[in-house]
Parts: sequence; structure tokens; C-alpha cells
Amino acid sequence: MKVMKVEKSVLTPKWQEIKAMFESNTNGSKEYGENFPIDGELDELTQHFIGMLGAITLKQGFDAVVEGVKMDLWKERIWSVVENAGLLPNIAWKDELEIEEVNDTWEEVDNEFDYDIEKFENEAYGL
Repeated sequence: MKVMKVEKSVLTPKWQEIKAMFESNTNGSKEYGENFPIDGELDELTQHFIGMLGAITLKQGFDAVVEGVKMDLWKERIWSVVENAGLLPNIAWKDELEIEEVNDTWEEVDNEFDYDIEKFENEAYGL
């Protein structure tokens, strides 16, 4: 039985470059822009890699196997680098929620609008 060797010439070399750059230059921060520069070399490489994954997925489907690796694993790998390199911006609605929590004063009582219903109960019924 002849075993065919999988040629690893498209994604694997790009992945190895991204992984090596991340591992050799990371400062460990996951905060946006604090580990690797936004629009820097690693950011551009990861964006290009994600674009390649998208093109392959469109052409071959979500369950494709590229260079002996399932598409889901390629996506998990790049997601992990992007997230751990601090290249993933905060989700806008989370930022808005934090601002809303700080500015939320609905529990504060404004005495200007207090109205004692029981005090004026007799007036309401003409008693």
C-alpha cells in the first residue's frame, strides 16, 4: 500500500511564520494594541491568513481538510493568536454597556418628582 505525503505548501508555511513571530515577540498581554501593534506585521499576516481561510472555505466548504488539517483547526489556531496577541478590538456593545453602567442613575431618587398619594387622597375623591 502506497502512502501519499500531504504537501504543506500553502497554509502551513504562513502559519509557521505567524506562530514563530507571536511566540518570539509576545509580552503576554491580551489587551487590544498592547501586545503587538495594530496594523503591524503580525496583524497584517493574521488578516491575510484569515482571508485565505475564508477563500478556501468558500471554494471547498466549511468541512474542508487543507494540508491534512481540518478547517476548524486552522480557524481555532489563528483565532487563538489574534486573541492572545491583543489584535482583537473590544466588542462595541460591551463598551457601550460599561459606559451605560457607569452613567446609570435610574435608582437615584429625585425629590422634585415625589408625590405623596396618600396625603392628597381626600382631594382626589372630593372628600
